[in-house]
Amino acid sequence: MTWPVINEVELVSFLLILFRCAAFIAMFPAFGNSTVPRRVKLGVAASIGILLYTNVPHLTAVPDHWMELALFALREMLLGLLMGSLLRFAFMGAQFAGQTIGVQMGLGAASIYDPGTKATVMVNGRLYYLIAVLLFLGLNLHHRFIEIFAQSFTLLPLGEIGPGPEAFHYWAKMTGKVLLLGVRLSLPVIAALLILDTALGFMARLVPQMNIFMVGFPLKIALGFAVLALGVGGASRILRGAMESLTGDLQSLMLWMR
Repeated sequence: MTWPVINEVELVSFLLILFRCAAFIAMFPAFGNSTVPRRVKLGVAASIGILLYTNVPHLTAVPDHWMELALFALREMLLGLLMGSLLRFAFMGAQFAGQTIGVQMGLGAASIYDPGTKATVMVNGRLYYLIAVLLFLGLNLHHRFIEIFAQSFTLLPLGEIGPGPEAFHYWAKMTGKVLLLGVRLSLPVIAALLILDTALGFMARLVPQMNIFMVGFPLKIALGFAVLALGVGGASRILRGAMESLTGDLQSLMLWMR
């Protein structure tokens, strides 16, 4: 039985592919969650790396010095982290909207421990995050993003220099979408609660004997959940549009990295 011979160029090329895949999966929405076991993440990254190995350009030669090889590995991990973190912006915007709504509704004390982010989040923030995850998987967007990620090995071959400062500037510019998405998702509830606060303020002036806090607290919670229930369809459409627009943002980011 003859075993296949793997030379050092092929081995180093596969390791560099694996580094980029592992960094990308570590930041990938849903799969990159800290609740997913590390062995599962490594297995997914290795599987993608093996599938891409025969379809992407390899190194032409192995660097002579180990420092140059370490820089190549660092570059691949940085590319994977940048691309993977860009996909998280829609999820961060959804959770930010839920957190903002929870504060306005007076649910600051109703917080739970999120094992995914290892932080304490409000129930509204967790709700919006789960809606975003369900949309992401239900629309098969993870297939589309992995396909675009595979194209990155053609646009950004192994062993090249980069990414440049323009890529970091574009990535930082895209972080503004987190705030914009959060405002769009939370605006209906915040507007309704603002109108209720204005009405309660008039009532406090007209009927000073009324305990506005005892009356307003349950009203704000009830109104907040009512607007959330009525607006869940619109919020889903906004989230879907934001996630689908990330495909173009990811392709633009790869072009800026060249």
